[in-house]
Parts: sequence; C-alpha cells; structure tokens
Amino acid sequence: MMLILSGHEIDQCLPMAAAITGMKEAFAVSSAGNAEMPNRTVIPLGNESDVAIFMPVHIKDSSRASVKSLTFLPDNENSDLPIIQAVVLIFDLLTGAPVALMEGSRLTAIRTAAGGGASVDLLARKDSTSLAMLGSGKQARAGIEAACAVRDIKSIRLYSPTPGNAQKLADDLFKAKWCPDIQVVNNPDQAVGGADIVWTATTSSTPTFSQASVAPGTHIVGIGSFQPSMIEIEPSILNLASIFIDQSEACWSEAGEIISARAQGLVDVDEVVELGEIILGLHPGRANDEEITVFKSVGIAAQDAVASSIALDTAKTRGVGTTVSI
Repeated sequence: MMLILSGHEIDQCLPMAAAITGMKEAFAVSSAGNAEMPNRTVIPLGNESDVAIFMPVHIKDSSRASVKSLTFLPDNENSDLPIIQAVVLIFDLLTGAPVALMEGSRLTAIRTAAGGGASVDLLARKDSTSLAMLGSGKQARAGIEAACAVRDIKSIRLYSPTPGNAQKLADDLFKAKWCPDIQVVNNPDQAVGGADIVWTATTSSTPTFSQASVAPGTHIVGIGSFQPSMIEIEPSILNLASIFIDQSEACWSEAGEIISARAQGLVDVDEVVELGEIILGLHPGRANDEEITVFKSVGIAAQDAVASSIALDTAKTRGVGTTVSI
C-alpha cells in the first residue's frame, strides 16, 4: 500500500518549525558523511533553460530511501503554470516497496525555506528585526515564514521586478499577521539597505542587489538559484563575508555565485564552511555583530529525505492522505 499526499496535505504535515529542526538534522547528516547522496542528475529538455532533475538519497541507519524528480521550465510562468513541478517517492528498505508519493513542489518550497531559516537561526544576529525579501513567489512567502519563525521580524521590505506580484504577496502577509510593517519598494537596494537579514528567492542570472547596499552585520540567505548560470548575490560580496553553504560538492559545481567568486580569485575553497559544521560543533559560526554572513544553498537530497519523512510520519499519525494499492 502507498500513501499519496497532496500539496495541501504537505502543508498540514510539514509545519515550518518542525521543518527547520529537520533541516538542521539534514545538514548535520550531510556534513558528517552519513548520507548516500550522489550528485543530482540534470537532463536538458530542449529549450535552453528547461531541465529535469533527479535527486536520490539514503540516510544511513534510516529504514527509507527517497528520490525527488522535478522539472524546471521557466517559460511556464508565461502560461500561468508552475515553473517547478515535482514529486517525491519514498521506499521502505525492509521490503523494497514504495510506501509514499508526495507532491514535491510544496515540499521543496517548505524545506528550502526551512534550510534558510536554519541559517538565520544559527548565523543572523540575535537582535535582527528587519528582513529584505527579493522575490515574490511561493519560495519568497515560505522564506518569510521561516525567518519569522526564528527571529522577531518587525519590518519586511519586498522587491520584485513584477510589482503586482510583490503587492499580492504583501497583501497575503498582512492577512497572515506575521509582521506589523510590510512595504513593497521600487528597487532592490531600497529593500536591502539597512536590513538585518537579506533573502533572495529568485532564479536570476544577474546579481539582484549591490554590494554597497549591504550593511555590516547583515546575514544574507541565497536559496533561489541552483545552476551555474544563476547568480543572485554579487560575487564581490562573498569577498567581504563569511560564507556558509549546504554542501560543498553541490555548491562548487552548481552555485553560480560561489563558482564565479572562485574564478575571480575572491574566494578560496578552505574559506567556505558547510552549515552542518556549526550544528556538529566543528565551527563557531558568526564571530561578531559586525560580520557579514552569507548562506548559499542549492538544495540537497538529504533535505528532501528528512522533510518527506517528517511529513510521512505526521500523516500516518493524523490519518492524512490517500492510501492506494499498486
């Protein structure tokens, strides 16, 4: 028997607080070398930017293995279709049987935001109260929820090249009552200037804000871009910051900002630290309140494994989902 969970049911079974705790576990597992996690397989689909991506993983000592399959079609936005569509399939290792199939786009949005939220919890100044969000899609909304879950965010400035989308997000956030002060601004530097936390949730191929707009002590979260051609954060900023990442092999091969900064001689390999090393007690994290910190994530399969296990266990406990025989 296999349990099927829709995107709405994922929302019920993967609350942000639990997801953030889970992502800390996922990053620690990855940094400790306790996950069988090959590089994701990326298959071009014809149009230059269209790809299919497959991300298998088994966390050691777990009774489950999973694989996320997704498509990334940027032009879908023009047809009012999701850019990313995905499913996650979970197998029981005792029997080899598939035991769950989950809508993967919503799970990805939550786990990606929760990974950024884990970085905010570990690296942002404790007195951080202001957030700049660059982006206005589902990932931006989830990112705001994650930031608000770990810091007392009192003001949010939103920027998007499509102002109507940013205003819609602001209206939704106002109804959710996560933050008392939400503003849509006209340019990205206006959003970033003076913000304690800067969060990018785009697939931009060019930097989304300037180095000059970043104040000392800022924590920057870059979670939107996941291919070498995508660069959300100006590489020169990395020369001024302490850099933390989700997983070394993934970021050195897929994170455009990291790859570009290294090519320009701005970053050395030994200057980049996996977030899991902080969780494992191998790195102290932020050194002082003036330090600029950056967390760059391209997303790793261990995040999907932990997030989907949380959702599956919760769904079983609550009786959520549809069980089918295959």
